[in-house]
Amino acid sequence: MSPIRAVFFDVGGTLAYPHPSFHGVIARVLGEHGVVVSGEQVRAVEPRVWEAVEAYQRQGGYFTRSDDESRQFWYWIYQTILELLGVPDPRDLPQRLYGEFVRHETYRLYPDSLPALRALQARGVPLGVISNWEEWLEQLLLHLDIRDYFASTTISGTTGIEKPDPRIFALALDSLGAAPGEAAHVGDSVRHDCEGARAAGLVPVLIDRTGQQPPGDYLRVADLTHLPAVLDLA
Repeated sequence: MSPIRAVFFDVGGTLAYPHPSFHGVIARVLGEHGVVVSGEQVRAVEPRVWEAVEAYQRQGGYFTRSDDESRQFWYWIYQTILELLGVPDPRDLPQRLYGEFVRHETYRLYPDSLPALRALQARGVPLGVISNWEEWLEQLLLHLDIRDYFASTTISGTTGIEKPDPRIFALALDSLGAAPGEAAHVGDSVRHDCEGARAAGLVPVLIDRTGQQPPGDYLRVADLTHLPAVLDLA
């Protein structure tokens, strides 16, 4: 591996998460509108939802390139969850859920995110973001107080290109003046982050905090603070 001179990060599931969890937020919002379900009940139907999403994306479906595209995608997701939970009359619940998940206050940083960013910054490594997210991600990064750590942000909602398309990685590399073999990309998705980064020539790093990600021949960390050592930046 060539010396790493730039590191890019995914955001959702990598640096930040909906608090206390995706299923926890859904259970709370439903409860506020008279539908009593537990977070565990929502978690139990999630695998079927993500299977449908995976099929949709492999057939060429997108979800973050514009606000309208994102809204329709997430309405479909929330409607599917409600159907799987057996909610007989969803009314405007998909819209209510969508509204909650676009609130900055819904999100938190993982405990290892800020220490990792500080450690890499202290080593003089330029950092960037490559994320499948709507353009409001810029405001979320400001809200989370981490925007200043990044020399560039490459977001699908502004570029019109989603990972794993190599073009979004190329745009990010250009933004930092980095060569592919001298840059790493860290993310939680095997397909979007690891396969996408590798296809674009970057070094892929999978964040696997739970130890439940599938095996693969890419670098893997259970904690983002391990990145300097894994990337030989210590």
